[in-house]
Amino acid sequence: MGGRFWTSIYLIFVAWPLSGLIGSDVDPVTAAATVACVLAFCGLYLRIVWTALPRPHRDHAPGLLVLLYALAAGPAAPLGQEWLFVAVFFLITALAVALPPRAMPVGVALTVGGLIAGIVLVGGSLADDWWIPVQAVLFAGALHGFLEARRSNAELRRARTRAERLAVDNERLRFARDMHDILGHSLSVMTLKSQLAGRLTTVDAERARAEMAEVEELSRQALAEVRHAVAGYRALHLPDEIDVARNALAAAGIGAEIAARPIPDDAASLLAWVVREGATNVVRHSRARRCRIRCGTENGLAYVEITDDGGGPDAETEGSGLRGLAERLQAADGFLRAHRMPGGGFRLLAGLPVAEESA
Repeated sequence: MGGRFWTSIYLIFVAWPLSGLIGSDVDPVTAAATVACVLAFCGLYLRIVWTALPRPHRDHAPGLLVLLYALAAGPAAPLGQEWLFVAVFFLITALAVALPPRAMPVGVALTVGGLIAGIVLVGGSLADDWWIPVQAVLFAGALHGFLEARRSNAELRRARTRAERLAVDNERLRFARDMHDILGHSLSVMTLKSQLAGRLTTVDAERARAEMAEVEELSRQALAEVRHAVAGYRALHLPDEIDVARNALAAAGIGAEIAARPIPDDAASLLAWVVREGATNVVRHSRARRCRIRCGTENGLAYVEITDDGGGPDAETEGSGLRGLAERLQAADGFLRAHRMPGGGFRLLAGLPVAEESA
C-alpha cells in the first residue's frame, strides 16, 4: 500500500500542464479530448504500476506500456513541453516496475529519444530545453538504484530468514538427538528390568522388588538428566548475546559502546536474556543513534545496564517482554528497572545478587 500511495500521489502534477488550457485559444473539442487523454494516461499508469508492485517485473500485459506511450504522445501538441516534462517521469516509473532490470537501459534510452523528438516537434529548442532530457536520465538512474537497493534488501531478508530457519531446524535436531541419547538407554534398561520383575513376581518376590527399586532409581536419573538437558537448552551465554547485540546495533546504524566485565555463570545466563531483550528493544523501538551496554559485578550484585538516546519502549506494555523478564529476575531475588531518563533516552537496569567471593 505504501508503494501504491507514493506512485499515485505524484499524479497531482499533471494539473500543471492542464492548467495551460485555461484561457488558451484551443477549441473546446480539442481541449476535451486532451483532458480525456490525460485522464486515460493516469488510469493506465495506475493499472500498470499497481499490477507490477506486488510482484515486480511480472506485468501480465506488457503491451499496455505501448498504449501508455501513445496516450503520452496525444496531449503533447496542445499542452507543449510542460506535459512532456511531467509525463516522462511517469513513463520511466512504469518502465522500472513493469520491465526486468536488464531491459531498463534500453527502455530509458528509447524514452529519452522520444522526449527529445517531442520537444523538437512541439516547437521547443534543445539549446534552451536541454535540461529536460538530462532530468529524465538522472531520475531514471536514481530510480534504478533505489529499486536495486530494495531488491538487494529483500534478498538479504530472505537469506536471513532461511538461515534462521535452518538454525532452528538444526537446534531441534540436536535437541532430539540429546533426548534420544539420554532416554534411549535408560528406557530400554527400565523395560527389560520391568519385564524381568514381572516374571519373578511369583518365583522370587524379593528379587522382583529389587529389580523394581532399580527401575525407580533409573527413572529418577533419567528425569534429572532430562531436566538438566532442558535447562542447558534454554540457557544463554552472556558473551555470545553481547556479540549478537553489537552486530544488531551496527546493522541498524546505531553506535554501540560496550563495557563488559566477567559475571559469575549462575547469574550470567539470566542476565543474558536482559541483553537480548534490551538490545532488541533498542533496535526495534528506540530510534536511537547511540547505545551503551555495561555489565559486571559490584557490591555483591551482578548487573546489566543498557542505555540509549532514543525513546525506548513503553515499560508498562505487556507485549514488550520486559514484564516477563522482571518476573524471572524477581523469582531469582533480582530486579529489573526500565525508565526514561530526565535528559532524554531510555535506561534498562537489571541486577542479581551473587556471593561475595564470586564478585
